[in-house]
Amino acid sequence: MVEVVEKDAAFWKAFLMRAVQVLAGLFLMVAVFFLSAGRTDLPRAWSFFGLYFVSLLLNTVIFLRFNPEVIRARSKMTRKEMKWWDKVFAILYILFLIMMFIVCGLDAGRFRLSDPGPGFLLAGMIIFVAGWLLVAWAMVENRFFETTVRIQEDREHRVVSTGPYAIIRHPGYAGMILFYGCAPFIIGSLYGLVPALLLAFAFVFRTHFEDRMLSEELSGYKEYKKKVRYRLVPFIW
Repeated sequence: MVEVVEKDAAFWKAFLMRAVQVLAGLFLMVAVFFLSAGRTDLPRAWSFFGLYFVSLLLNTVIFLRFNPEVIRARSKMTRKEMKWWDKVFAILYILFLIMMFIVCGLDAGRFRLSDPGPGFLLAGMIIFVAGWLLVAWAMVENRFFETTVRIQEDREHRVVSTGPYAIIRHPGYAGMILFYGCAPFIIGSLYGLVPALLLAFAFVFRTHFEDRMLSEELSGYKEYKKKVRYRLVPFIW
């Protein structure tokens, strides 16, 4: 069901703020990678960043149509009630993401330590699209998909158990692990998989504490956990 959200001046201000945040993040990734690479003539890297940019444009269209509230909610990057473990995650997320593009840049651009063939490029693009679709689906389905983990009493927070949430409890994180983790395949750096794996562990760290907090503080979540047993990987874990 599409939620009706009034697109007033406050909404468009939040929309602009979120757009600036997202584009700044993309610019940082591009800058870190090419500064590390020491060159810009790397078509595979441009393929990744181009694919990432297109996914951002598609996200904008999808969210404006199906869940504009998620744009307003995610424009607030941090909140004063942010949990200690969520602060740790935020640091690890930024650290490992930047580390991944540094390693990929050094490998693919300066030293050419690994040279995965075109098969890795194709596989990486397929994984990227799969991960992006999963994240977009989760954000469309879940109006409470904020950047900060909290019980959103001001927004009548409730358990979401439809769409991808009927399969795994954290589909958004699973999708992010996929589309960030495939970056080294697309760019052409097997060594970049090391920080990508660390980034995946950071998401696992967050889901552990988030699951515990939701079980203790969100009505109906314990029952939801009994119904949907898998946290990130269907039929496995």
